[in-house]
Amino acid sequence: MSFVFLALWMTGILISGCTPPSYSGDDLKRAVIEITRKEYGIENCDVKVVGTTFGVFLPLSQLFSMDFKEAILSGQVTDMEQLFQPTEEAIDKIEDVLFSMSRVILSTDRKIDFYFLQATDIEKTGMEINFIGHSDDIKRVRFWDIPRSEYRKRIIHEMQLNRPVLWHRPVKQFFNDLNEKTRSELKLLYFKNLDDAKWEEEFFLTSKMGASDEKGARIWEVIDVRSLPVEDREVVVYAKVNARPRDGQGAPQVLDYLFQISARGGEEKIDRITPMSVLDQTSADLDAPMTRDMIYSSLERWDEEFSVPDMTLGEFLAMQLSRRMQMAFSQDERVYNTFSEIKAVFQHVEGDPGHFIFHMTAPLKDIRQKAYTLDQGVNEDVIYAWNLATREFVNVLRGYGFKDWEFLSFSLTQAPSYTWTANQQDLELYRRMKKPLQDILTLTPQVAS
Repeated sequence: MSFVFLALWMTGILISGCTPPSYSGDDLKRAVIEITRKEYGIENCDVKVVGTTFGVFLPLSQLFSMDFKEAILSGQVTDMEQLFQPTEEAIDKIEDVLFSMSRVILSTDRKIDFYFLQATDIEKTGMEINFIGHSDDIKRVRFWDIPRSEYRKRIIHEMQLNRPVLWHRPVKQFFNDLNEKTRSELKLLYFKNLDDAKWEEEFFLTSKMGASDEKGARIWEVIDVRSLPVEDREVVVYAKVNARPRDGQGAPQVLDYLFQISARGGEEKIDRITPMSVLDQTSADLDAPMTRDMIYSSLERWDEEFSVPDMTLGEFLAMQLSRRMQMAFSQDERVYNTFSEIKAVFQHVEGDPGHFIFHMTAPLKDIRQKAYTLDQGVNEDVIYAWNLATREFVNVLRGYGFKDWEFLSFSLTQAPSYTWTANQQDLELYRRMKKPLQDILTLTPQVAS
């Protein structure tokens, strides 16, 4: 997947001027929403700050140029990269939001260590692209302290499916239909088998005289929506809404509901709607019985569409190093010729002592060779791959000045009974070319748990 827009965004960062703090810590959300709306015409952004991570949610009507389902069913997909190519409109909006975020980060008095952008296709696929970066890198690339090529490597971008977006979509559509559709249309869509009096009164389609109205008396606005998987293809969705009088007369009401949603034929559909006010009386009829107290006490742990990670530098560096090594291994000729496949992940472990682990799965193409034997030690091709990873590790950590760790350990799927460890002092000697990797590794047999 090509991210040409990162280069364009960096150009904007480089030409932006130095300014004193313009945005207070409590003003970040308003600032980003105002900039994106007034200067770029982007509506519906959301902003959260978790710890020292500044996150922005960018909802998109379409993220990728091609329709996944149609493209795959047509049998004409020959280039997977083309399938995941963002639309020009999506690229423009992502650039604009990233630039807006950088402006705020560079002009706030609040401590912001990381930025996180979640660009999500909320209309079609539920797919999203997430960007995570370190705020100091924005400053360093502006002052040419690091080259653009290095800056691009420091930005983590990943693509994934946002399941809550898909599960929540029919719920949001339901309240939108309450606002726009007639009583007869709503009955056909949602309430075919229900007594009219029950749902008409609940959703304000009954007049003061008790007669049915064709249009509801309220305008519905979704305040909060969260979901909890129950089974593989079933979830419950909690929705809190504001119902204000359509005619502007009277006070609004805050109401909440529990929806049962299932996926049938590749489409998410509403099976049941239960007002939270009567949940305790009807929960026995639900597929997964719940009480109001159970739901309210656990809502913080339910899935949301927009979730900002509380990033730490160790975790960020591990994610960055994992991406760097996957790219490096995929481009290395010796690795390609030696291993049938290679998967590598760095992990940062908090605690005392803090440390990193490099997990590697690397089956050799020559089945006669072993990754490790007691008499011959670690295979030379495995050592070669570890050298690539270790060189990247020591250089990246030094570039960030991160020293809150004691050692790096290596684990190999092909030799699960052992780990190899190098401490920080020896790794500094390795970085300075004073010692080879083989001389600083300590073998430790793993104790079976």
